[in-house]
Amino acid sequence: MIPVVSIFNLISALFFLSISLKLYLSYRKSKNEALRDFLLAFLFFTILLTFITTPGIIFTDLETIGFVYAIYPLFAFLALAYLGSVPLKILEWKRVKKVFFHGLVGIAFLITILNIISCSSASIHQQNQFVYWEDTRGAAMDVIIGVVFAVSLVSVIIFFLIQGFKSLERFIRIRSLLIAGGLLFLTLAAVVNFVVGASEQIYLTSLLANLFNILAAFFLLLGIYYKPKNYAKSDR
Repeated sequence: MIPVVSIFNLISALFFLSISLKLYLSYRKSKNEALRDFLLAFLFFTILLTFITTPGIIFTDLETIGFVYAIYPLFAFLALAYLGSVPLKILEWKRVKKVFFHGLVGIAFLITILNIISCSSASIHQQNQFVYWEDTRGAAMDVIIGVVFAVSLVSVIIFFLIQGFKSLERFIRIRSLLIAGGLLFLTLAAVVNFVVGASEQIYLTSLLANLFNILAAFFLLLGIYYKPKNYAKSDR
């Protein structure tokens, strides 16, 4: 049986790893604090995606896979905490940033503890030669995770869109739109996976969510790596 969802997650993880390496090299040169938060966000996204490649590729035991599904939202929320801190750091909203960051980290650990307490074996599904798994934490918890994830991402998307349209630099507009587009696909992936995913068509929603993840990773990769040939010159 082919663990198709885990394979798709592996593809996304490789994209996010490449993004993290690029951000690390940039941060090492600039030591910019906002860039550091951006780097940490993508590192946690990479850890998240790497973590959920394990079902079917490393682990086959349903109890272990159930534990993986109970734990992985922690990395998603930690990534969001750092990602959401980037615009707040740039805007110099120090108190708002502190409340947002600690609030989201608190939610992350609370949800993780609840998931561990109610952790049970994952349910297994088969579709022709493909196999995939479903968490058993319940639809209500999935909806809560999906909504918090989506709302947090939308606020960051709005920031990048505003910054892009405000800039007189063409390459900054393009980069901002690419990053915003990538985050939009990430939002769609979260909504489909957590909110819509609790349906009878879980096979289709799982594949669609993973397709959105790959598209998100691709657009974010383009946005992070984008640099015009005449970057050293004015690009207005």
